[in-house]
Amino acid sequence: MKGQLFYSLWLGKEYFDTCVPADEHGFSKYIIAKYIEQASNIVELRVFGIFGKYEDYAIRFISSAICKSLFDLPITIKQNRRFDYLYIDDLMPILDHFLHNEGKYKAYNVTPDASIDLYTLAEKVRLRSGKDLPIVLEEPGMGPEYSGDNTRLHDEVSGLGFTSVDRAIGLLYDWYETQKHMIDREKLLVDR
Repeated sequence: MKGQLFYSLWLGKEYFDTCVPADEHGFSKYIIAKYIEQASNIVELRVFGIFGKYEDYAIRFISSAICKSLFDLPITIKQNRRFDYLYIDDLMPILDHFLHNEGKYKAYNVTPDASIDLYTLAEKVRLRSGKDLPIVLEEPGMGPEYSGDNTRLHDEVSGLGFTSVDRAIGLLYDWYETQKHMIDREKLLVDR
């Protein structure tokens, strides 16, 4: 039930005040959203998961999986769950749109058109690496989902498109290969 309380915040205005999140992270987002509702010059862009260059590869799942594969380490998943992962390059045109255009709404879910689970992401990284690395799932079952409806975003931002997960992983993998000398292998040995 705790997960449902948090996710109701992201479903849209019709669910917004039905449940107030109990956890600190969810509650802080709730308070910020309440403030934004009253502000005249703020638009909330809700990103559920984002990945790309320069993130903390030791704790961010996709980057960590890629870096682990570069060092022939197993890809580990605490518990499988679905996310709306957005490739960082796809965020920039959306930001640009809202910097130059007034939104019809106070909040938008900035999510790709499809969710993906962590295990599938790990398989895609393993496939891109060309290595037969183990994927270790520490807890069975599916954890809470972090996803949202992007209908408002599509209705408002014309020509909206998203990089495919396979292409984004390929681009990020290529980048990390060139940065391998900068990656601290020891940080990849402890899952956070």
